Amino acid sequence: MTDLRAVLDELVADAPLNRADWHEVILRSRRAPDRDRSRRRLLIACAVIVLLGATGAAIAASIDLLAQQDQFHEQIPDDPKRQGRSVQVASGDNWALIAWNSDAGICLDFAINENSTFSCGFPVRGAKPVTAKTGSGPTIHAIAGAFSAGNLVGGDGEATIFGVMAHEVARATVELVDGRVVTPQVYDAPSALNSRIRFFIVRLRLDELERGLSRKNPVHAYNAFNGEGRLVERVRD
Repeated sequence: MTDLRAVLDELVADAPLNRADWHEVILRSRRAPDRDRSRRRLLIACAVIVLLGATGAAIAASIDLLAQQDQFHEQIPDDPKRQGRSVQVASGDNWALIAWNSDAGICLDFAINENSTFSCGFPVRGAKPVTAKTGSGPTIHAIAGAFSAGNLVGGDGEATIFGVMAHEVARATVELVDGRVVTPQVYDAPSALNSRIRFFIVRLRLDELERGLSRKNPVHAYNAFNGEGRLVERVRD
């Protein structure tokens, strides 16, 4: 491993900093002295295997979270009835945002290894909201969200704010109770959901704020903007 690290350090020493270019690494390796060429080829091959292995592990972790959540919901007797398969909306290091249709509307799972939190029935245009027994449904908004605290067992300590937006919403911001405003990443709904909506998620550390609120929701409001930057709706949480 020491030899591999040394060779890789030498190969990337003069690499361009503004892009990742494996082809350039190979070309520079070919300019090495003949006596080291065979050894370098072997070590580069090992490096490729390591990189591919890491990529495969990341993909496997993502797939496992989908399977984990499917199994989790199957074990809950009063869980909303699933309508179609679950799909991954976004993912990061050891987490995934997973969406699925149900008789309670669009559901979102924020999943980590062996743990998760989820919310259903977001009252957003296009999200198939819950209908009450009286025949009337909830007020329909342009945006709605959910909060997962940073103390989720097995997590990395970051809090997570995620939710659903109407299709015409291009950008969102989240107002926190301490006055901060954060901008989440926005994702189109996967085609498998057959829904004209978008999703958003932002992860951040809120240690002091959460402690001060005794783990209550730190979100004050959600703001939805159209493609021209005009505020479509502000929804207080």
